Amino acid sequence: MRLIDSSVIVKFFSEEPGWEALREYLYTPISIELSMKELGNALLKKVRKNEFDEDVAIEVLNRYPNTFRFVEQKRSISKAFEIAKKYNTSIYDAMFIAAAMKDGYELLTCDKYQAEVARKAGVKTIEC
Repeated sequence: MRLIDSSVIVKFFSEEPGWEALREYLYTPISIELSMKELGNALLKKVRKNEFDEDVAIEVLNRYPNTFRFVEQKRSISKAFEIAKKYNTSIYDAMFIAAAMKDGYELLTCDKYQAEVARKAGVKTIEC
């Protein structure tokens, strides 16, 4: 099983270059609830820059919670803190790594630095 981080989710839903290749990973998508907030924030930035249609953004955000299964993230916060401190990354990124670690999932990310940190932390990682 794979845990999908926000970089993948944003790339896919905002149809950034290469988004089509991510379809194969999204048949039974799993993430953490933080991804909803990060997707919303990324789409808001794109709307403000006139790079994405506001109505489409709202439709994506309304659909998103029913598209993904979310694993419990609150039980991973202390591990995320340790990862963030040890590897000098954000607590947000470390939350995905810690959740993947806790449940024994691979991590799917399009963020090169996050992939590097996840591997150092011992999480099998697929980088898109």
